[in-house]
Amino acid sequence: MATYQTTYTNAPPKGLHGQIASEEKCNKISRTVEDAAGIAFGTPVQRGAGDHGVVAMAAGDFLGIAVLNPAVPPSTTLPDGYPQYFTGAFMTMGPMYVTAGGAVTDGGEVFYDTSTKRYVAAAGANIIGPLPDTFFETSGGNGEIVEISVRLRPVTPAPAA
Repeated sequence: MATYQTTYTNAPPKGLHGQIASEEKCNKISRTVEDAAGIAFGTPVQRGAGDHGVVAMAAGDFLGIAVLNPAVPPSTTLPDGYPQYFTGAFMTMGPMYVTAGGAVTDGGEVFYDTSTKRYVAAAGANIIGPLPDTFFETSGGNGEIVEISVRLRPVTPAPAA
């Protein structure tokens, strides 16, 4: 018989990368993954070439973020994501848990590091963003799970000069 978990840490993680933090105000869409390598959970996406298609975000317009889904069949090449041609869920509005790639601050703009697959607070090499209308909702350090919000805050126009 299998052994159940018998040890627990003092501070279990508050969430998983790509997990929706709250569905109180959340919107998800279904789209077909076009990337040959698939799309990892928690990855920002943009429209693909086909109808209802998506690809990992590179230089296009931000569409949403791949939602963690434990019902996706495991793959040896992409164990934590949607394989090519799979219909995945992509959050276009709401709060999500993600992994920080450095120090991030509550209220700060959100950028995505394509090389580390983590969310950061500033531009740089291999970094896309800022993701429009997306903000850090909690502070944290490198490797920590933090919360971001997508399109939950009204966009405030810059003050007139």
